[in-house]
Amino acid sequence: MITLENITKSFIQDKKEHKTLQNINLNVNKGEFLCIVGPSGCGKTTLLRMIAGLDFPTSGHILEGETEISGPSRERGYVFQQYSLFPWRNVLDNVAFGLEVKGLEEEERYQKARKYLKMVGLSQYELSFPKELSGGMKQRVAIARSLVNDPQVLLMDEPFSALDVQTRHKLQEELVRIWREEQKTVIFVTHNVDEAVFLADRVVVLSHGPGKIIRTFNIDLEKIRDRSTPEFLNLKKKLRVC
Repeated sequence: MITLENITKSFIQDKKEHKTLQNINLNVNKGEFLCIVGPSGCGKTTLLRMIAGLDFPTSGHILEGETEISGPSRERGYVFQQYSLFPWRNVLDNVAFGLEVKGLEEEERYQKARKYLKMVGLSQYELSFPKELSGGMKQRVAIARSLVNDPQVLLMDEPFSALDVQTRHKLQEELVRIWREEQKTVIFVTHNVDEAVFLADRVVVLSHGPGKIIRTFNIDLEKIRDRSTPEFLNLKKKLRVC
């Protein structure tokens, strides 16, 4: 579904070229849950933004199917690190915003928005405003807002990094359940090895900048995963030494 061919990203600073990413080649399969991990500054977010069409490679090509990505698309939903909710809109109107922009009538867009609020467990909060929600609840709203537009690909940029461990684990379980129900392709950026092993079908590891793919792991564990098993702990150990 998504193909990255010889991707390099660089920028000019003090009249010198600095590379953020170098020679990235990657195929993301339809319906796959792919995690991209690596140290801070290795270009993970830059790579995700280029897949979203929010940024562009210095050289190389990024394809969706056989079409080169040239800008944002409703086929690719994006969940940011920060919640990016409209504080003046209640939860229901935040989730329905994209459908409103598309021109759907109020009854239809609210019906769809309520479906996804139910999916993320927030039906009873549809009239609440963002300031009244916890961090975990805000991120659920952000996920529902992306899903309601029915994208083929869901791009997630460290969406749980600001949450406490208990909330993060709960949302990871919810995300796996939603992914299985919706059968979306998910590309998830994280620097958390435990999170990657828990979520992914496959983990791509980037080096220190300029980011290069140095290892790929196929995760052949059942979902939902038990973090205490020897297999889980062994995979975490292997990822940490990359």
